Amino acid sequence: MQDSIDVRGLDQQDVGLIEALVERLREWARKKKEAKAEKEGTVFASWPLGTKGKLTRKEIYDYL
Repeated sequence: MQDSIDVRGLDQQDVGLIEALVERLREWARKKKEAKAEKEGTVFASWPLGTKGKLTRKEIYDYL
């Protein structure tokens, strides 16, 4: 992967815009990586009874 970009012939303002764009892309990549790591780290509790399908409120709370 190339570590430099040829900006010969561009104005200083244009070079600044390119630098700002690269920093923004790095920030987006970092946030995406953090979100992915956070998503992978989330563990939800499992229901040990193994019920499949939908249950009614009466079945869940066992009303008399």
